[in-house]
Amino acid sequence: MKDKSKNLSNMDIVIYALYILGGWQKRIQTEDIALECFKIAPRKFSWVKYSQYPDMLPSLFALEAAKKKQYGELVIGETERKKTVKIIGGWMLTVNGVKWIKENLSRIEQSLNKNKIGGKRLQIDRKLEELYRSIAFKKFLIESENTEFSHAEFAESLICTINTRSEKLNDRLNQLSSIAEELNKEEVKNYIDFCRKKFSSILELKRSDFNAEK
Repeated sequence: MKDKSKNLSNMDIVIYALYILGGWQKRIQTEDIALECFKIAPRKFSWVKYSQYPDMLPSLFALEAAKKKQYGELVIGETERKKTVKIIGGWMLTVNGVKWIKENLSRIEQSLNKNKIGGKRLQIDRKLEELYRSIAFKKFLIESENTEFSHAEFAESLICTINTRSEKLNDRLNQLSSIAEELNKEEVKNYIDFCRKKFSSILELKRSDFNAEK
């Protein structure tokens, strides 16, 4: 059987798998990514002796590499084994990752002889729908950079509360950033940038973090 994935790197396949699993709008568990990679390219992502079984290590190594600056910081996340109060677990495309997949999707799918999935636009995530309904976002659309809204209103726009930890708030903002990049929602990108500056102390961000994903 011809190996359709031979011209693709493990990173190509793992980013593609993360994308088609919805990793541009939410975190995806490592095992789900590994299984999808195995379905796409079984020879690259299986055990050696028992090739009928998926091997999680190749996809995990590719994900860890894709996190690094030298490869463009295409994903954020970590294995669920590292999950703690401050570490969420799972993997998601960054804005850089969404841009990368847009630029490379045709090349990857051509190699795999797959129909382009880009035309099958996924439904806007509930988080985005909630954002558009929120008081804070409605104010921002009217008043832009002069907007004034409270910590509680900001948290509510992310489907959170004033007691939500900074790690979770940042994760929700990262999710919205990737969704906005995928769906070309400039108003959402502007809102996120505004909130990161306005609530930097709550988010525990440094000034250098504001535009980290641009």
